[in-house]
Amino acid sequence: LTGILSLSCSVPTGKREDYLEWPEYFMAVAFLSAQRSKDPSSQVGACIVNPENKIVGIGYNGMPNGCDDDLLPWSRSAEDHLDTKYPYVCHAELNAIMNKNSADVKGCTMYVALFPCNECAKLIIQA
Repeated sequence: LTGILSLSCSVPTGKREDYLEWPEYFMAVAFLSAQRSKDPSSQVGACIVNPENKIVGIGYNGMPNGCDDDLLPWSRSAEDHLDTKYPYVCHAELNAIMNKNSADVKGCTMYVALFPCNECAKLIIQA
């Protein structure tokens, strides 16, 4: 045969170097879960991870289960406090803890897309 073309393929011999480290990955999961929030002004996600780097809970801020997102208010301010979102919205940290698929979250790490409020900080400590 004349004109045989020799192709030399370069095959990687080592692992990829630019992959996400675990903390970056879990924080990205928290930010991705925040995209599920219907809140027009604050989208927050949370991801609980056990010491074996397994996700054991995910949550985002939103109205309680069974409550219609279209009937309750999403406003940040109103003359009457009950016409704002604050008495109703469950924070991402609470939802992640409530959605956990593990009996115990002791020793776990929670990744949150926004610094937790005082109430959520207490909840995380108590969980």
